[in-house]
Amino acid sequence: MRIINRNWLNFSTAMDYNQCANVSSVLHWNYRGFTEFPLQKLQGEEADVIDIYLKENLISRIPSEICKLSNLESLYLSGNDITELPREISKLRSLKCLDISGNRLRYIPEEIADAKNLKFLILDENELKRLPLRLAELRILRYLSVCDNKLEWLPQRPVYNYHHCEFRFWRNAAIRTIPYSLWNHMFRDQQTRSLNIGCLHLTNSGDTSNGAYIKILDNKRKHEVTIKTPYDYETILTGDNQTPPSLFELSKRRFYIILCDIANKLNDRPVSIYSDNHRDNVNNICVRKLEDKLDGFRINEHSQINDINGNYELNRRNQLNYIIRNRTRTYAPADIVRGYFDYLPNFIKTDLCNGPPSRCENITCKNPVFDYAYFDFCIEKIILIDSKEDVLLSAVFCSKLCADSWKSEKPALQWKLV
Repeated sequence: MRIINRNWLNFSTAMDYNQCANVSSVLHWNYRGFTEFPLQKLQGEEADVIDIYLKENLISRIPSEICKLSNLESLYLSGNDITELPREISKLRSLKCLDISGNRLRYIPEEIADAKNLKFLILDENELKRLPLRLAELRILRYLSVCDNKLEWLPQRPVYNYHHCEFRFWRNAAIRTIPYSLWNHMFRDQQTRSLNIGCLHLTNSGDTSNGAYIKILDNKRKHEVTIKTPYDYETILTGDNQTPPSLFELSKRRFYIILCDIANKLNDRPVSIYSDNHRDNVNNICVRKLEDKLDGFRINEHSQINDINGNYELNRRNQLNYIIRNRTRTYAPADIVRGYFDYLPNFIKTDLCNGPPSRCENITCKNPVFDYAYFDFCIEKIILIDSKEDVLLSAVFCSKLCADSWKSEKPALQWKLV
């Protein structure tokens, strides 16, 4: 394959793009005035394309057919008018760099986590209010930047490897706090590369007329911060509201722990190079016991089929080869859910596949926390290039008992729901 020289950019826009596509593995289509993603110009040569440069065009939509670019490694789409990413982008299994900064993205699909080879994800200057929880499944991600968006809260674990991935979230003015775990692993005693963070201000956030808010008081430093409640939690527990978690919440917590245990065992399982059936042992005793217990609830009766004897057999038996067909180097709970429990109702599958918004900050607990959360807050330092600044940290717990244990060793702040 021949690489197009940068002088190609000086050629006329009337140039025959089809001819170039047939001989190129790198397509330089910056500043061309495209209003649509020019996938049709490749004419069956999609598998030959390695890099695409489409910066500063007028593209408003990425077609779902982008998955045809099976060998694409880099996609540069900064400076367009794109409002969403198609879920099919997860099928670009060779994709290493995605730059979609300077667009109008409002959300990122959770399926982005299935693009396992992503190393650089640049989402600056968009309209994102939240990040997908499954981002932490990108184990080889080395750079994640979400500066200049509209983020209100950060995930407790936005990246898999805190020490080998640079994470930038500067100038999201609505962010008032960093999750304690994120600060503890990524920013404690380590210098950031930013001179102007542009968020995390210990000042009142202004209008609180709509919705629920958390009001935090720091009498020692005379700080008062008002934060909009996180969108991920159905119920925020306080000292005055000691409603116990629902049975559904407790069940999801326990189920998710089992899924994580299964995924970890599969990741550690040695793979034989002599057999194509080495994945058959995936059907371990934990999965089978869990399936047997779920049978009694009859939640999957609409997904049953008859065998030749007229007996019902669960549709899940057709799913047992899911992991064999979709081999990956690493497994996450979402893989186990899709492989074994595809018959579960969608609202349960969504929670289990996306994972919990947080895990309990109590080091001896670490329970997943889905809808019922207890918050505490404290103030610590973040080191900038030429100074230190106070930052507000938020800590999530599965119960008041875990929160009380944690804050007995921390200078916790007073707070209340308003």
